[in-house]
Amino acid sequence: MNKLRTQMRWIMIVIVVTFLVSTFLMYESGSSRGGGTSSGQLEDYAVADINGKRLMRSALDQRVRQYIEEQGTRELASTDLPLIYLSALNQYAMEQQMAQEVQDSGIVISDADAEQAMKDYADQFFPTREAFYQSLQRSGRTVEDYKRNIAQQMANQQLIQESIGTVTVSEDEAAEFYDSTKSLFFRQPAGFNVNLAHFASEDEAGKVRELLLEGRSWESATSGDVVDAAKVIDVTAAPVFVPESAFDGYLAPMKSLDLGAVSPVFQISSDDFAVGVKNEAVNEKFSPYDEVSADIRMLLQQQKERTALTNFGQGLLSRARIVIRDPSLFPPEEEVLPVTEAPSEAGAANETSETSADVVSGD
Repeated sequence: MNKLRTQMRWIMIVIVVTFLVSTFLMYESGSSRGGGTSSGQLEDYAVADINGKRLMRSALDQRVRQYIEEQGTRELASTDLPLIYLSALNQYAMEQQMAQEVQDSGIVISDADAEQAMKDYADQFFPTREAFYQSLQRSGRTVEDYKRNIAQQMANQQLIQESIGTVTVSEDEAAEFYDSTKSLFFRQPAGFNVNLAHFASEDEAGKVRELLLEGRSWESATSGDVVDAAKVIDVTAAPVFVPESAFDGYLAPMKSLDLGAVSPVFQISSDDFAVGVKNEAVNEKFSPYDEVSADIRMLLQQQKERTALTNFGQGLLSRARIVIRDPSLFPPEEEVLPVTEAPSEAGAANETSETSADVVSGD
């Protein structure tokens, strides 16, 4: 059960982020949701009610298939299916709740605004508008269908912006983040600036070492006039920083070198021989706050925006009225389902909504 709870937390994050990000996208491909049934041999039936609308098994199966195709899943255990069904149900519920709240808020996107957005999209992602219209035609979508889709996307975006508001990061927040993470993100440990040359031949590395010991400069000793280019793996043109901790690895032969000293030839692999020079010591240092404050504010703002979007999506799901009619499709643990089960058959027979609810099917 604890494993299931952990899985559900991650699944909810994926659902919210995927759904909310999709509200900002205006893409070329046509929607494949709806259409078809899960099986010609099985009778279609309602698996859940979302805000009074029935979600049919065929429609849910269509979403599950689409999810599996998009994820490129090759192997799927039977124990994974309930979680995937639940994620598909929750995503559909958020879409329905979003549409309802857009309507309740009175947000309306004009045809002119939708048309301009469509043209802007075509101009940005296609060589010509004619190419865009041809792409629409190949996908089986009409211009009017596409404009309606864009209008819905724009309305969703407006609702999100109105609900979340402007996300800001104060100077105090940025400074506090810097102080609390300075040693983790903004510290350069002590180390050395070194030159390194790697060769596929021990003899070639030895030749460069002898030239360096004779007093030749690094540039001269490793130039194309001296070394066999076919045996060069890599040569640093300028010194590179190496932290002290790295000299406990394959650079161990350079650890005890004096500054300016040339290392012995050391073997890294069967066909990689290296030689190097330890040039200068570099003390531990921290990036000044003024140099990184802009990056910190951007990072914190992105974190806040993701949190706000996640909370918004979870709020949509919590406000959606979800009634499960086939609990066997979903995880058995009640606490992972933010929904209620349908009333008994006897009670359901007396419900007027049983016959009046809109039907959402894959047909």
